[in-house]
Amino acid sequence: MPNFEANVSSIMDRTEIAELVHRYCDALCQRNHDAWVETFADDGIWNGGRGEVVGRPALSATFKKVMELFDHVLQLTHNGAVKVDGAVARGRWYVTEYGLTAKGRRTLYIVHYDDEYRRTAEGWRFSRRTVAWHYQGPPDLSGNFGPPAGYST
Repeated sequence: MPNFEANVSSIMDRTEIAELVHRYCDALCQRNHDAWVETFADDGIWNGGRGEVVGRPALSATFKKVMELFDHVLQLTHNGAVKVDGAVARGRWYVTEYGLTAKGRRTLYIVHYDDEYRRTAEGWRFSRRTVAWHYQGPPDLSGNFGPPAGYST
């Protein structure tokens, strides 16, 4: 017979991680720098395709630089899966991001994030978040499928 308490704990962990993912997207859409950085562990890693950014101070500087490139960003999280193993977990989430750059270009990015999470004193946080590119270009899908030039997956 399955362990009821273990099942409830696993469901709660997966729910808290899903809320972490949604807080990340909301912070990005709201351009809330502090809330975005706080989704990461102190030594968290983010890789948007141009190399790893490690630790909250570096994440903070990167977020500011990236957001200067956009007048508007709307990031939407779709389906995802999470596997919890004690105080760590792994997940994958598919994301659509619409943007209007500071230069007036309209963008559409379709990606997924490969994530690693860690339970901290603050709750679940990203220990690593890596983008895998599926599409980048105009919203009419006339752009390129795969990562943008200069990015890796």
